[in-house]
Amino acid sequence: MNIIYIIIISTLQISFLFSENFAPIKNYNDVSEGSLLIRNNETNQFELIPNLHTDVNIHIKGMVAHSRLDQMFINDTDTPIEAVYVFPLPTNSAVNNMVMIVGDRVIQGLIEEKNKAQKTYTKAKKDGKRVSLTEQQRPNIFTNQVANIMPDDTLIVRLEYVNELKYEEGNFNLRFPMVVAPRYIAGTQVIGYSGTGWAKDTDIVPDASKITPHVTPEGMRSGNTIDISINIDAGIPIEKITSSTHSILVKKKNKNNYKINLKNSENIPNKDFTLNYSIKKGDEPKAALFTHRDNNNDYFLLMAVPPVTSVSKSEILKEVFFVVDVSGSMDGTSIEQAKNSLLYSIEKLRPEDSFNIIAFSDHYFRFSDIPLQSTEANTDSAKVFINSLYAGGGTRPMEPLKAAMTMKTDNNKLKMIVFITDGAIGNEKDVFNLVNKHIGNSRLFSVGIGSAPNGHLLEKVSRKGRGTYTYINNINHVKEKMKNLFNKIEMPVLTDVKLELNGKDELYPDPLPDLFINEPLVVFGKINNQNKRNFKAEFSGQTADGYFKISLPVKLDNGIENNAIGDLWARKKISSLMDDHYLGDRSAKNKIIQLSLEHNLMSKFTSFVAVEEKIVNPNGKNSLANIQVDLPEGWVYESVFGKSYAKKLSKNQSIMAESAHSNYSNKSLLNSNNRRLPKTATNMPMNFIFGVIFITLSLGLYFIRRRYVFSK
Repeated sequence: MNIIYIIIISTLQISFLFSENFAPIKNYNDVSEGSLLIRNNETNQFELIPNLHTDVNIHIKGMVAHSRLDQMFINDTDTPIEAVYVFPLPTNSAVNNMVMIVGDRVIQGLIEEKNKAQKTYTKAKKDGKRVSLTEQQRPNIFTNQVANIMPDDTLIVRLEYVNELKYEEGNFNLRFPMVVAPRYIAGTQVIGYSGTGWAKDTDIVPDASKITPHVTPEGMRSGNTIDISINIDAGIPIEKITSSTHSILVKKKNKNNYKINLKNSENIPNKDFTLNYSIKKGDEPKAALFTHRDNNNDYFLLMAVPPVTSVSKSEILKEVFFVVDVSGSMDGTSIEQAKNSLLYSIEKLRPEDSFNIIAFSDHYFRFSDIPLQSTEANTDSAKVFINSLYAGGGTRPMEPLKAAMTMKTDNNKLKMIVFITDGAIGNEKDVFNLVNKHIGNSRLFSVGIGSAPNGHLLEKVSRKGRGTYTYINNINHVKEKMKNLFNKIEMPVLTDVKLELNGKDELYPDPLPDLFINEPLVVFGKINNQNKRNFKAEFSGQTADGYFKISLPVKLDNGIENNAIGDLWARKKISSLMDDHYLGDRSAKNKIIQLSLEHNLMSKFTSFVAVEEKIVNPNGKNSLANIQVDLPEGWVYESVFGKSYAKKLSKNQSIMAESAHSNYSNKSLLNSNNRRLPKTATNMPMNFIFGVIFITLSLGLYFIRRRYVFSK
C-alpha cells in the first residue's frame, strides 16, 4: 500500500505543479475528450471553440430549388466569443435573405454594399451588440461572422437561396456542397491578412486568408454536423430517387411528391451531397417555361430539348488533350478516379484520332512532345505512363492548360481538351481569363474529381471552353460518367446557338453555349414590353447535318409561376458582369452593386448584416473562435499540408492545427501572430513525462528506505 500511495501522490503533485505553468481554462476538468480549444492572448487561458450544426431544408418545384440553411452556434464558454465560419453553397445559388435568430427573437438582415456592411458589423461588435455578417468570397464560398455570442447563447444564422437543377435525359440532379476544400494559393505572400484562414494573402490571391478555413488534422473530427431534408414537387411522375454520396430515407407522398432525409441524424460535413431523380419514360419534358412578374418586368426560365436530328456518331476526326491534375490534393481516392478516367478514355479513341496527356502539379510534363495517333502501341505506352502517375505538390493548372490550348495541332482534326481535376485553387479568375484568351476553336470539357471539387471553377471554365462539366464522386461510376462524356464528344454538337425574341429583352447566358446530344437549352430572360405576353422564340444553330432552326411558342400567361425566376435571372447577369469586371471593365462593379441591391442579392460587392439593437457585452471584447472544417473524404492530410507538418500534429495528438499561413505544399507552415493554439487537448503528455520521472525517483527513495529499514 505504501508504494501505491507514494506513486499516486507523486503523480498528482507533479501534474499539478507543471499544469500551473500552462494556464488551464476555468473548469478545465469539465473539458470533454475531443473538445476544441483556443488560447486567448489577453487572458492567457484556453477557451472552447463552438461546434457548428447545420440544418438544410430544400423544396424542389419543377426545375428550381428553394433552400433554407440554418447554422447554429452555441457558446459553451464563460466569455463572449466572435465565431468565424467559412462554408460552401451551390455555385449557381442566388442568396436572397438572411436573418439572425437569438432565442425567440428574429433579427432581419439587410443587404448593403460590402464596405458599408463591414462598418456596420464592426461598430455593432464594438458597441457590444449581437451582430452577424454574411459575405460572398466566391460564388461557391461564403463567410459568416457572428460577434458577441454570450455565454450559454444559442444563435442561429439563417440563409435563404434559390438555384436551378441540372436536367439531362429525363434525370434531374441536385448537388449540395458541404465543405470548402483546402485551396492551393499561388503567388508571393504579402504582409497582413484580410481574413482568419490558414493561408496568407498573396499578390495573385489577395483574399487567400478568407477562403482557407482551418482544417482538423487527419483522423480527427471538427465536431461539426449537418442534416438535410428535401421535399420534391416534380409536377410529373417520379420513377427513381438515388444518392451516390449518402445513405438516404425516401418517403413517398404521391406519385409526384417525395420527402428525402439523410439516413444518419448527425452526418459529418466532409463531402458533397448529390441527389438524382428520374422521371418515367414518355414524361420527359420537350420544353418547360417558368415565369414571374415583378415591377413591370417579366422574367422567365425556358428549357427546351432540341429534337435529335442525327444519333449516329460523328465522323469528325478528333485530337484530344488530357490535362490531368496530380497535385497533393488529388492523393488518395481522387488520383485513382483520375487514372481510371484516363485509362477508359484512351480506350474509347478511334484509330484515326490522336491524343496527348499532360500531367501537372507544381510543374507539368507531357506523355509526348506531339500528339500521337491512337494506335495499339501508343495506347499501351500511354497506359504505362498513366499507371506511373502519383499525387504530390501544389496545383498550378495555368501553364499546362495554356500548353494544351496553344500546342500546334492537325488542322483537319477538332481539338478537344479534357481537364481532369478537383479544381482546388484560389485564383479561379486567372484561369477564366486564360481560357477566354486562348481557347480559339477548341472545346474544353471539365471532369470534377473527388468528394468536394471546386464546382465554380469547373462549371465556368467548361462554359467558356464551350464544353460540358462532368462530376465523378464515386470510383465505381467512372466508366459510366466517362462513357456519357465521350458520347457527347462523338455526337453532333449544335454550335452558333441563337435564341431570338421579338422586342427588347435580356437573355443569359450570353452568348448561348454549344449544345450536345440530349442536353437541353436553358435560358433565363427578362422582357420589358408589358404588351407582349405571347410570342415565338426562334431557336437556331449549326449541326453536322447543316443549319437547324425551330420555332418555340412562348406564352407567359401559361408558364408555371415561380417567384425565384427574377432572382435567378439577376444572378446570371451578375455572373456575366463579373466576367467583364475581371477583364477590366471599371463600370461593371457599380452595375453589380445596383442589381444586387434591387434584387436583395448577395454578391462579391454586397453583403447581409443583421444587428440586434441591444447591448449585451458593454466592453465589446470577444475571443475569436475560428470554426474548423473537416478534411474532405478521401483526401490525405500530409499530401495537402506537407509531411513534416502532418507528422508533427500526429506526434502531438493535436486537436487544433496551428494558425498556419502559407501555400499548402511541402513547405513548413508558419505560426500565426494573432493567437496560439494548444498542441494537445490537455497538458497530459508533458505532465506524464515529468510524472514518470518523479515516480521513478519516488520508487528509488522507497527502495532505499526499505533497504535501510531491513539493514537495521
